[in-house]
Amino acid sequence: MDFQHDNSWDNLLEVYNSKLTIKEAWNKIIDFHENIISKPFWTALRQIEMDSEQAEIKTWLEQIVTDSPLPKSVVALWIGILKMDYNEMEIPTIYIIGADTYDADDIDWACEPIYIPENRYVCPGVLSQIDEIVKSDNENYDFFDWILPLAYCALTLDEIIRTKLNKKVFLTSKDNLFVATGYDSGDYLKISNIK
Repeated sequence: MDFQHDNSWDNLLEVYNSKLTIKEAWNKIIDFHENIISKPFWTALRQIEMDSEQAEIKTWLEQIVTDSPLPKSVVALWIGILKMDYNEMEIPTIYIIGADTYDADDIDWACEPIYIPENRYVCPGVLSQIDEIVKSDNENYDFFDWILPLAYCALTLDEIIRTKLNKKVFLTSKDNLFVATGYDSGDYLKISNIK
């Protein structure tokens, strides 16, 4: 049996909507895919330490808006997922920008940012670990390189925003900020608003 993009996407949405902790949610993502095809690396993916990185991502987000305050006109934040070239290597990276428009059904709002902070990029260690682990599967690498980074970012960012983030530093001039995460050229998820 092969992996099906639509089924994996539906599973991600179901897990995301359950609002579990990152570790519980991540294990459900792995369980779903492991039930489709047995792979030697599922155990390694389960053992990735995610909780400590949440503290680092939280600090990074808060530091960015402290050092580069959000303009009053920003209504939405985009946390993009990409691979940056560094010394002839591709490093999994996330970045943050802000826009003065938002449309829940069309991500084009993120294409014209008005908030582009200087230190907007960070290379989460978990994304690098995921990438290294799944590189061993040549046949399914492209699939895993799509679903697993998106799942990790959506699930961990959502939990950070819901339970850990100091929202006051983001809401100095507004009551609410929309947030989405995903690939610049592809799939994305709307995650918990900052409010």
